[in-house]
Amino acid sequence: MLTEEEISMVLNTYMYMNYKEAEDGMTLREILEEVQKLPEYQEGGRYYGEYSVVSKAAGDDRVGEMVIGSQSHLMGFDDGTCACTFSSKENDEVYVVYRGTGDGEWPDNGLGMTREKTLQQERALTYFETVVEKEGYQERDRVIITGHSKGGNKAQYVTMTTSYDGVVSACYNIDGQGFSEKAIARWKRSYSDREYEARRSKITGIYGENDYIHVLGRSIVREDQTYYVKTPVAVENFAGYHDIKFMFAAPGKEQGEKTSMIFSGSKNSYVAEPGLLLACAAALSAEVMKMPEEKRDGAAAVLMQLMELSGKKKRGQNGEILTKKDVKDFYGAGIPVILKSLLLTEEGRSVFFRLFQGRNLEAEMEGRQFVQIEKGGFDRALMVSEELLAGLSDCFERLERIQKQIPFWFRLGSAVDNRIVMQMNFLDRKKRELVKMKEKLQEIRGIYDRMDKQMEEEMAL
Repeated sequence: MLTEEEISMVLNTYMYMNYKEAEDGMTLREILEEVQKLPEYQEGGRYYGEYSVVSKAAGDDRVGEMVIGSQSHLMGFDDGTCACTFSSKENDEVYVVYRGTGDGEWPDNGLGMTREKTLQQERALTYFETVVEKEGYQERDRVIITGHSKGGNKAQYVTMTTSYDGVVSACYNIDGQGFSEKAIARWKRSYSDREYEARRSKITGIYGENDYIHVLGRSIVREDQTYYVKTPVAVENFAGYHDIKFMFAAPGKEQGEKTSMIFSGSKNSYVAEPGLLLACAAALSAEVMKMPEEKRDGAAAVLMQLMELSGKKKRGQNGEILTKKDVKDFYGAGIPVILKSLLLTEEGRSVFFRLFQGRNLEAEMEGRQFVQIEKGGFDRALMVSEELLAGLSDCFERLERIQKQIPFWFRLGSAVDNRIVMQMNFLDRKKRELVKMKEKLQEIRGIYDRMDKQMEEEMAL
């Protein structure tokens, strides 16, 4: 039998099936009977993984007999809101589910890093309170708010902000990011310490072991209510670390260089510690949150707009566009922070190697969109790597000189000599790692140099 948190995760996975033809009042099983006939949900189709998770979970009557309702797109809300309810057959248990970042919402994510509230967060609140009033939910009802990614951020925001606090029984935040200092300060001003903690204690955080989104901003989830789920994702599948269906995945058969995935209807086990990529993302987020607020706002705006452009949308849901100041803040403050977290932290260097080792970057980048960069950032990174290499080499040479000064008869089996050899081996490994990193940075910079030259030649024609 699935737990409440697992049901929340299954319903969040349903939201990524992107099926808009369901009618309010249909059971989840009835919806699945409709979609199974469509190519996109069959084996090899775009949504086959999500369909597999939901259809297997629907074997549990508690899930399969759930009734969909209050779909936001049928209530006149914008595409970004994307929410609905799922009610038990007896209507004594209701899940309010918010989908992750919708079309045009990436800039709103950036605004949430510095502002007290954002328009999309407020729309999520309006949706919830409209549904509560429409359906007449009471404190005796079991009302669970949940969401994945930005949907998880919205679920937390609604839990912390709604005037119908007594109606909210629990909140399950799946991979959802945190908030700005201003947002947290606003709640602390608005409530007594007891009420603030009471609202916060309703939130449970469930994250992929290498998820890199939920660490953005300041978390309000209690440590004793934070859990990490095993997510077997191939290193090169970066997006997969934030893909909810991989919380239900297990490696299948090997198919050439790739391994197929088998998706079940119950979540993977929890792991004791977060993974390496998550640790790197947390270090980066911590550095970003140290930036002056005005520069953080601009840097975050550029990053989020780039994410939006990858979805071919030039403006945010509410017309947000970049300013010259935003771009300047990203180049002047954002890029140095990213490079610092990648080059000067152990987690960052490890992730850098895992992502780029053995890959032909120029071949992979051919034909993709490029962002014009200020190459001084790469030059500074290369200079830092040179300085680190020089320092490591100097330490290695000093140890080597010390070792040579120790009499041969004393070195045999000596703890001192063994210690020196261990340190020399450690320094040698780090030197090799830095050399590889430097080579990759030079390769990336070289690609941009050749692109600039090609563009100049094309413009000259």
